[in-house]
Amino acid sequence: MASNPDFVNYICEQLEGLGAVRSRKMFGEYMVYLNDKPVVIICGDRPMVKMLPCLEELLRGRPTEPPYEGAKNHYLLDPDDRDTLRQAVRLAEEVTPLPRKKAPKKKDPAQAEGPVPWDVAWPQHTKPALSDIGAWVNNPLLEELADWMKETYQLEPSIEFSRCSMDRGWNVKYKKGSRALCALYVRSGWFTAMVTLRAKEVAGLETLLPTFSAPFRKLYEETPPFNGGKWLVMDVKKPEQLEEVQRLILMKAKPPRNAT
Repeated sequence: MASNPDFVNYICEQLEGLGAVRSRKMFGEYMVYLNDKPVVIICGDRPMVKMLPCLEELLRGRPTEPPYEGAKNHYLLDPDDRDTLRQAVRLAEEVTPLPRKKAPKKKDPAQAEGPVPWDVAWPQHTKPALSDIGAWVNNPLLEELADWMKETYQLEPSIEFSRCSMDRGWNVKYKKGSRALCALYVRSGWFTAMVTLRAKEVAGLETLLPTFSAPFRKLYEETPPFNGGKWLVMDVKKPEQLEEVQRLILMKAKPPRNAT
């Protein structure tokens, strides 16, 4: 199964601040670049880095596997271990040469179609309020989720800018302490929610899986595991989809006792 663009976006966000970070789709999967140098390959929602000598000490004991058939083994990185991920990418970038640039092919100018892109409407220097994001999404389910998070967890959203080319622009995150409960990505008329479950939470979900909708069960089966957990990325267009996102969040964190 090909990697989910929102997972690729998450990896790019983890690397922000190291330099110019971007991603590119290649052969159905993705390459992440730091300062135009290819440093991380993502296959099946599994981020990997070459087994370079400079990484041997840092990544000793990490699992290794080839990203695709016929390739050499790569170190398998933990996307939630931000410090190690950033250090590995920084070391890899230092020894990776810049790829040779090919002469660009001439293209006829394309005609603009559809609405103004989200990152153009709200560029990095202009931070939107949640109400601005709600107006763009134009779906009451976003406000409903915001009200539910406030009532259930007493949490306000964190509005953050992602420079990743896969999902560039402002997005919404809800965090309890250092742990993200969910990340929301802006769409016109709907939004995408990413909820990360650890191995213990996945085991609990599997016992309840028959009570979820058929589309969700299909999404669950098609989402590859990572370290025993799963990165579940769901489009929220209908109330029943929002309800399933809320159920997943409740599996990640119990509401505080003083919640009303």
